[in-house]
Amino acid sequence: MSTGNLLYGLYPYGKYIHAGLVGIAGGYTDDQIGYLPDRFDAIAYNKDGTKSAIFSSGVEGNALEKITFEIVDTGCGKAEFTFRRLPTNTELSVDQRIDIHLFNDPRPWWSGYILNCPAQGSTADSYKYTAHGYYNKLDAVVIFADYLSDEISEIVSEIARQAELKSGLNYNRNLLINTNYTASRIQFDGVTAKDALKQLSDFAIDYVYGVDEYRRLFFRPRNREVNEQARFWVGEHLNSFEPQEDAEKIYNVIPIKGAAVDGNGEQWIATVEDAASQLKYGIREKILTLPSAYSAADAERWGRNQLTSVAYPVQSAKVKVVHLEYPLADGRFNVRKMWTDGEAVITDRHGVAHQYPISKLKYTVSASDGIKCDMELGKPPGTVDVYLSNLSRYAKDLELLQAAATKQLK
Repeated sequence: MSTGNLLYGLYPYGKYIHAGLVGIAGGYTDDQIGYLPDRFDAIAYNKDGTKSAIFSSGVEGNALEKITFEIVDTGCGKAEFTFRRLPTNTELSVDQRIDIHLFNDPRPWWSGYILNCPAQGSTADSYKYTAHGYYNKLDAVVIFADYLSDEISEIVSEIARQAELKSGLNYNRNLLINTNYTASRIQFDGVTAKDALKQLSDFAIDYVYGVDEYRRLFFRPRNREVNEQARFWVGEHLNSFEPQEDAEKIYNVIPIKGAAVDGNGEQWIATVEDAASQLKYGIREKILTLPSAYSAADAERWGRNQLTSVAYPVQSAKVKVVHLEYPLADGRFNVRKMWTDGEAVITDRHGVAHQYPISKLKYTVSASDGIKCDMELGKPPGTVDVYLSNLSRYAKDLELLQAAATKQLK
C-alpha cells in the first residue's frame, strides 16, 4: 500500500520496513531546488568518479547541440548526444559514464554509458554519440546457478551482487523487495542476468525490475496507483493524446514446457487457462517454454502471470509534448519529474478520464527548442524489433530445454 511517496509493508530479504521512501534519492526535495527553465547539463565521469567534462546549456559556446533519452520499465534506456564540435577522448570516450541533469536539478534524470562514438579526425558537420542505461550491461552477465527452495528476492540479490562485481552497478538490498514466494527449484544454465530477472519477476507476479538513474538494480511490486505527477488534461498539460486498443495477440490457453523430464521423456509440466477470456474471444492457444522450472507449481504460477498480459486486448496511448513546468504561488515554478512508476490519468477534451501504466518517457533536449517530453502509456503493439528479440529468446529457451532433458536422460 502506498500513501503519497511512501510505500508501506516492504520487507527486503525478510526484514520488515514499515515505511520506505519511493522515488526519492540524492538528499534533495523539490523545495530545495532552484529550477531554471530549459537548463540542461551532461556530465561525463572518469572510472574513479571524477568529472572529465561538463556540457551545459549554461556555458557559453556549449558544443552539445541536442540530447534525446528514454526512461522505460527497466529504468534508464537508450540515449543520443549530438555535438557541433567533436569532444576530445579525455572528455568523452567509449564505455564512459555520463549523467543528464534537467532544469538545474542536482539529481540525475538519466545515467548511462557511451556505446559508440565518432573517431578523432572526422570531418562530419555534427557528431553523434549513442549511449544506454546500465541495465544494458546485464546482457553481458551470465548466470550459472541451481536454486533449491529459495525465496525469489534472495535469488535476485545474488544476481545483483554479480552485476555489481562485473558491471559496476551499485548494490542496494533495500531496492530488492521480498516476494513471499519460495520456488521449489530454479536452474539458470548460462542465462543472461536480463533473462533471469524477467523469469524471476514472473514468478514474483507483477514485479518490475531494472537499473535506475543512480545505477542501482531494483526489483519491486508494480505500482498500480496513480502517479500524482502524471495527471493531465488534454489541451492544458499536453498537446495530443492518441489512445488505441489491440486484440491481435490474445491467448487464453497456455501449455508450458519446463526443464523436468517425466517417465515418457516429455517436458510438459503445466497448463494455465483463462475461462472468461475463452468465453469472450474463443479458445486461443500458445505454447510457452520455461527452461529454469522443474516443478508444476512454479510453472503454473509463472504461467498465470503471463495470462494477465495476453488474455485480453492491450490498451495503450501515445502522448505528445507534455508540459513539465507548472507555476507556484510565489512566482517560482516546479517541475514534473516522472518515472515509469505508477499510472497516468489523462482527461480528454470531453472530460473522460483514461488511466494507463506509464511505459516510456521520451525526452528531447536542445538549446534552441528547450526541454520536450513525450509519453507512451500502456503496452504498445509489438514492433519488428520486439518480434525478432522474442524469436531469439525462444530459440535460446529451446536450446536450454534440450540441454536440461539431455542431462536427465543420461
